[in-house]
Amino acid sequence: MYVALGIAPNGERRVLGFWLLPTESALGWEGVLGELWQRGLRRVLLFVTDGLPGLPEAIRRVYPQAEWQRCVVHGVRWSLSQVRSRDRALLAEDLRRVYGAESREEALGALEEVKAAWGSRYPGVVGLWVQDSGAFLRFYGYPKVLWPYLRSTNLMERFIRELRRGTKVRDHKFPKEEAVYKLLYLESERQEGRWAERKLKGFSEVKEVLEKMLQERYAPRTQTLTHNS
Repeated sequence: MYVALGIAPNGERRVLGFWLLPTESALGWEGVLGELWQRGLRRVLLFVTDGLPGLPEAIRRVYPQAEWQRCVVHGVRWSLSQVRSRDRALLAEDLRRVYGAESREEALGALEEVKAAWGSRYPGVVGLWVQDSGAFLRFYGYPKVLWPYLRSTNLMERFIRELRRGTKVRDHKFPKEEAVYKLLYLESERQEGRWAERKLKGFSEVKEVLEKMLQERYAPRTQTLTHNS
């Protein structure tokens, strides 16, 4: 199941849609993004996703002016799975200094320390963070109060857990795909009702900043959809 969740400059969360596809792929996501474009979602500042191969390119083809943030939590989880158990706690602490730094410059300095400390032992792990440092640290280009929301897909994962909990039906088979969509729609409406009562903290403080970023990024020219869906 593909799920797209959006956050407006005022901190309002919206479920943008569900898509029941057999497997997850960059091609599948490109189709999803193309549908969102056709439905009228034309201005996006930042996509926050995991590191699915080909996904950044799919985003650029449909939303060439949007930026991509690679989830640091997924990056850390994968990194720790690739190292010896005795090294995990120390590596996790060193990586936390990267994405928990007070500025992008400080984060890059911490990344150099990770490279020096771990590069010879785990070149693949360190290579991932160095090669994708721009994507891992993209959130530093946005207001600081939003960094906890923007550097990972935690909001999405929390929503999916709630969605699964709310739609869990034992020993029930859906005769048609439409029945699945209906159940997902009803549960997402319930979640949006909860969100309406508590918008994400910090967004109201920087709403004008985000709106200005949107205007500056999209005002110079009209974005052209290059994806044929």
